[in-house]
Amino acid sequence: MAKSVGIFEGLRAGVQSEEEIALEFMFPAKDHFKRLQMMTHHQMRAMVPLSVLGIFRRMYKSNVLKTFQEELGYNKIALDRLGRVEGSEIVAARRIAREKEEE
Repeated sequence: MAKSVGIFEGLRAGVQSEEEIALEFMFPAKDHFKRLQMMTHHQMRAMVPLSVLGIFRRMYKSNVLKTFQEELGYNKIALDRLGRVEGSEIVAARRIAREKEEE
């Protein structure tokens, strides 16, 4: 049975913060996997092999290759976090602006 949502929860779900809007502009993917691909930093020499891997994943509709790419993305985040710099700058800039307005 579906859980009913109150009127205030429904209104809150439809409102996006400025940070969410900025992140969606910078990384315009609705799919979690595609957004992870956009936000993960890879070395230049790894781009062609990863692109070939993505082609094979799509051609054969392979869940194993999708899981492999997803794990690689998560591990790269933990390794160097360079792909997350833009997102963290957006959130930090809004937080700093909000703090200055309060002063």
